[in-house]
Amino acid sequence: MVNRRLLRVKTFQQLYAYHTQERAQFQLAYDELDNIFQPDLSLMIAKENQMPKLEGLKKLAEIQLNELFKAIPSEETIPRESSDAANSAFRVYHQEKRKIASRLKKEMIQEVENIYMQYLKILFYLQSISEIAFWDENRRLLENPTKTSLLRKNKILAILPKWIDFQNEIKNNHIGWSEDEENRLKKVFIEGILIDPLFVDYLPNAGKSFLDDLEMVKYILKTFILKHPIMTEYFEEKDLNWQLNKDVVKSLSSKTFKIEALEDLQLQSLAIQWEDDKLFFEQLFETTIQEDTNLENWIGDQTKNWENDRLAMSDLIILKMAIAEMINFSSIPVKVSINEYIELAKDYSTPKSGQFINGVLDVVSTRLIKENIIKKSGRGLIDIANK
Repeated sequence: MVNRRLLRVKTFQQLYAYHTQERAQFQLAYDELDNIFQPDLSLMIAKENQMPKLEGLKKLAEIQLNELFKAIPSEETIPRESSDAANSAFRVYHQEKRKIASRLKKEMIQEVENIYMQYLKILFYLQSISEIAFWDENRRLLENPTKTSLLRKNKILAILPKWIDFQNEIKNNHIGWSEDEENRLKKVFIEGILIDPLFVDYLPNAGKSFLDDLEMVKYILKTFILKHPIMTEYFEEKDLNWQLNKDVVKSLSSKTFKIEALEDLQLQSLAIQWEDDKLFFEQLFETTIQEDTNLENWIGDQTKNWENDRLAMSDLIILKMAIAEMINFSSIPVKVSINEYIELAKDYSTPKSGQFINGVLDVVSTRLIKENIIKKSGRGLIDIANK
């Protein structure tokens, strides 16, 4: 199932994308001033004669835009052309930032919910295996005596097309396969399953023992659908984060068949309480962006010997996420948050980041608790007394 550690990783990835795109928008704001102060070729004034004035107005606009970005009140009156240009570029920058954040948050949620779609697709592939086995036997005719059509007797595979909850989910989520997917699965069957000794030995006894049927389903699922190179290559092509998502997909698929009878079959949930996790997910992303100035100030106070632009962007994002979580999620103990972000830093930042993150968060969290900015309740109070 999806857990909050995975959600933190995905939030980190989207925040990294956000800051990368935000930096690009920052530069575009200054580039826009170049566009605004271009010579007017419709005037009866030579281009080179217009340039001195335009360059002067542009420089004044750049100064004003820089003050707007730094929230510094302007002490001088500048020409309206420069002021309007700076305000326009600044306004567009913020509009684009909001659009970027909204799009990335939507994509972030969709990507996690697509894990459930991948899980359904895996079960759909499994359901199709017995029909592929029947197709394979007809394809081979007398070439090979292996009676692969016997797989249709497998009690678990036979029940999948009749499993109402599963079939409704397939229909509601438009789960099917393309010609490419079908051909890939057929290739896996021919190159892997058909020549597998355990599979061949099982066939004459298909349908005779529930436990044997169940073990064969688990074996096909684990060895061929989830692990065969042809399928792995396909999953990686379709999902850029397959290496991160695959453990959840495999877990959901495997748990589906941890049963003692056919009546025990039930679809797995994406998470135990997905709506709560989804809210955590969204709020962590949103508050880290919305509280960016305060977060950066708290971090800056602790890293005075390091300019923020000298810190690895990954470290800075991880620190902001951690502090945002400690402040906004009262039921999560401070120590839990710190440990989670240390692990995140070890996996997604520099070799020394874990120790660095630990040191900064320990000091910042102690300060914010004393200033009553971090307030915990319920389970979140577990370690607060030690701070």
